[in-house]
Amino acid sequence: MKKLLLILLCLPMIGFGQYSNYYNIDHNINANINKNVNVSGTVNKNVNVSGTVRNTVTTIDYGALANANAQRESNRLTQQRIAIEQAQYRDAKERNDAILYANRAIEIAENPMKAHTYGSTYTSKLNHQIKGWGGLKNFGFLSYDEVMTIPHKSLFENVGQGRWENISSDGITTEFIPSLAVYNYRNLPYLDYEQGKKYSARYQVLNEYYLNNQKPKKRNYKKDRETYKKDLERYYEVCDSVDNFGYSFTPKTNSKLYSAEEKSMFPSSDGDSAYCHKKEVVKRTVYGEKGFRSTLIWEDEYEICITDNYESLYDGVKFFTKVRYKTDKSSGLTFEDLEGRRFYLSKFIDKTIATRRITNEVYASEDTYKPKRRSYSNSEDYQQAYDKWEKRMLGE
Repeated sequence: MKKLLLILLCLPMIGFGQYSNYYNIDHNINANINKNVNVSGTVNKNVNVSGTVRNTVTTIDYGALANANAQRESNRLTQQRIAIEQAQYRDAKERNDAILYANRAIEIAENPMKAHTYGSTYTSKLNHQIKGWGGLKNFGFLSYDEVMTIPHKSLFENVGQGRWENISSDGITTEFIPSLAVYNYRNLPYLDYEQGKKYSARYQVLNEYYLNNQKPKKRNYKKDRETYKKDLERYYEVCDSVDNFGYSFTPKTNSKLYSAEEKSMFPSSDGDSAYCHKKEVVKRTVYGEKGFRSTLIWEDEYEICITDNYESLYDGVKFFTKVRYKTDKSSGLTFEDLEGRRFYLSKFIDKTIATRRITNEVYASEDTYKPKRRSYSNSEDYQQAYDKWEKRMLGE
């Protein structure tokens, strides 16, 4: 019995032993944290930075972590600038442009906010009639323009599909992933989390009935017309309920990250399981509107990651952007390194997301040609019709 008790007591330690214990120590809760550290302070370019910063069991020195990042970037870019000055060029203009770029890159390394200052304004024009953009109607728009500041390319690189990426010299990847704006053209209700769970459970019951029943046929009822009418009416009610199903959570509700609990496993977006260390939420401006930045600090078998979700809602339009700071476990880096990188870049990212806008919106409405379940004898016939409609919508 004593052996069994010992085994049971040891199980939690075995289960969590493979994950970082960085957040298990109370060194970032109720701590005296200086959150107003100015990363743009003068950096001593002759200092050899080893990456070691002051960290005690009661505080995370975000300023030291951020300055260590700034120092490493500045040292690296200073060496590049020397190489640029010594290189051969076709003419003086080409040389001066290269040196200007290098000087700005060093400024940005010392203060990432300068990447916004030295960035360029760009307008992306989205229209459902453009090939490949037919699905824009499913987001509630026929067209709109998105105005943004493209960051200086020394800090973030456009890697396609609207995704931006920065990779630090020590191997931390920062991903900046904006999503399409979503207009609530169906006028779906905004529910709290518990209401959403109940609504979804009810939908599951109705959908199960729909999938397992065919549309009543009059010939099967012979002379029992009343029963036929009742069964047909019930079938139509279920079809319409399933067709009209939908709801949305407000950004405030989404910011609670209900799907993940601290110190426990949760299903990640790629289908695997991940371990949640910590959750946080703060207010932020998102696409010019009041919103939230919710933070999920997690790891799985391969990576450690800090995910920031930015979200706001205005006049039925929801804006969302995901930012990830991550590295492979095999790199030997820790959550302290991720925290430092995040603090180094987060003010710039906050600014970039806050200043994005959409303009010239043309809203979509429910497509009158979208198949209705009540028009088909069974779920298989409906699904075939829906697939054809969706291909036409997407312009395939």
